[in-house]
Amino acid sequence: MIRQQIHIKTDKVDWKVRIYYVVTGIHADEIMEQLKGLKISGEKLQKAETSLYQGNIDTGLTYSNGSEHKTIMVIAKTSSAMEFACSQQHEVGHLKSHIAEAYDIPQKGEEVQYLGDEIYRQMWPIAKGLLCDCCRKEAT
Repeated sequence: MIRQQIHIKTDKVDWKVRIYYVVTGIHADEIMEQLKGLKISGEKLQKAETSLYQGNIDTGLTYSNGSEHKTIMVIAKTSSAMEFACSQQHEVGHLKSHIAEAYDIPQKGEEVQYLGDEIYRQMWPIAKGLLCDCCRKEAT
């Protein structure tokens, strides 16, 4: 498993994200503790727990605490670079939505797209090694 912390800071946004890459079921305990610390509970926590302990490939999850401006993002182990790209795009989409909702940023328009650009820029140092099937052999 690979861990990354990013901090999205703009004129309007101040948000911290803990990202877990190449996650399998053996990593579920650590991530569950982080989700509880984020105050995720009830049905959402149970859904995350089921997903994490199953350890299915080509999956992910993103949970946020909007009042604390924090997110836990998980991208499970993926079967290919293309599946990683799809999972990353999917989870970044959730993150953008959570941030936009917390800061009243319109979901349509340039501002939310630039927010996504910043998220991808910060994920790049790790994501780049998972976006190439040749490079993935070293990271996974």
